[in-house]
Amino acid sequence: MFNDMDSMFNQPFFVKGKTNSESGTDENGEWHKESFISDDGSYSVTSIVRSYGSSSTTSNNKKSSTEISSLKKEMERCVEEQNYERAAELRDQIKKLEENEEKISELQTKLDKAVKEQNFEDAIKLRDQIGKLKG
Repeated sequence: MFNDMDSMFNQPFFVKGKTNSESGTDENGEWHKESFISDDGSYSVTSIVRSYGSSSTTSNNKKSSTEISSLKKEMERCVEEQNYERAAELRDQIKKLEENEEKISELQTKLDKAVKEQNFEDAIKLRDQIGKLKG
């Protein structure tokens, strides 16, 4: 019996299904979530990875372009899966980020400085302004 079990687990195991990925940035840093569910629904797994970045201007520009890149990849997946409603939402979010990228970076630099100086009242205002620009 154990030999049967051993041979079963030493064989490659493939499950067909769909993967859904989401990425974004919030006040705690960048995050990426990937979920998989088998076609029959009997197997599912979700992983979430969070990155905490530095507060430099270069890092802010990189965060923004990374976020845009992640959103574009997700939009492509949505189109492949014919989830056009979500693809349209992502398209609009990407456009808004691209239009406001420079202003967001400027505000993020000010936010980082306010936090470093423990000026949390200004940090709250800046955080909210960034959130509005990101949509």
